[in-house]
Amino acid sequence: YRGDPCADWLGPDGAGHFVKTVHNGIEYADMQLIAEVYGLMRAGGRALDEMAEVFAEWNRGPLQSYLIEITSKILDARDGETGKPVVDVILDSAGQKGTGRWTVIEALKLGQSANTIEAAVGARSWSAAKAMRATAEETYPHGRDITAEILDSDLESALLSARIIGYGQGMALLAAASEHFEWGIDLARVAQIWRAGCIIRSSLLDDISTAIDDGLPHGQLILAPSFAKRLKSGMPSLRRVVTASVHHGLPVPAMAAALSYFDTVRRARGTADLIQAQRDFFGRHGFRRVDRDGEGFHGPWAG
Repeated sequence: YRGDPCADWLGPDGAGHFVKTVHNGIEYADMQLIAEVYGLMRAGGRALDEMAEVFAEWNRGPLQSYLIEITSKILDARDGETGKPVVDVILDSAGQKGTGRWTVIEALKLGQSANTIEAAVGARSWSAAKAMRATAEETYPHGRDITAEILDSDLESALLSARIIGYGQGMALLAAASEHFEWGIDLARVAQIWRAGCIIRSSLLDDISTAIDDGLPHGQLILAPSFAKRLKSGMPSLRRVVTASVHHGLPVPAMAAALSYFDTVRRARGTADLIQAQRDFFGRHGFRRVDRDGEGFHGPWAG
């Protein structure tokens, strides 16, 4: 990539294999996010050739990436046998080799819930249940179209924001694994070698590499000043897109997961206090207090 090799030694033991696995997990999330935008466009009655032009235009902007590029080409392609659009002759049941699932499993083992990736893996599993989905559609009929209330500009910003969160969760997982296994993975270098020769290559990776080199607050990409600026601008679009989708009963599991993650982590005080109280109530697990140091405190129900 511009004279810089896109292959490197990333650490001892299985470090390189782990990096490749997480790459594939991010790939799952990115593909699902793009598919959700495609689904919203189709539900809005957009013609495939028009959609292809939109994705081609997006590929000339902040969303520039291999997956956006090929999506435009796919939407413009025709089946050689029937002359129909290729996407219209493909069964909507997605396969998977397991690397996305491995990413989710390893994330949970390391205390890193990469929920955008989890949602993408789940969506593929649901897609495979074709017969069940057909019965569910008969049981719970839905409307076919939505209004044109979702703007292309909102879809673009929503997709970029959710993509940033997905990449950030993948990088946080790599950081956690590197620390746990003492691999010493250079995350900035990982972002650099992903810039070409792989499925998730995108212009975003240059910015990710720079942000990592500059130092990530609490190890989180979304807290890097350059990405915080983008998310402050783009998250309102993601919120509007998810809200409209929920209102019309249209599935956007990965975008909704990204939004849920964002809303959860930007709360200095959440709802885990109640969970800790419940755990202590039925299992005497104890809890920490906000007004003093120490662990193993119990509620008045402990008797």
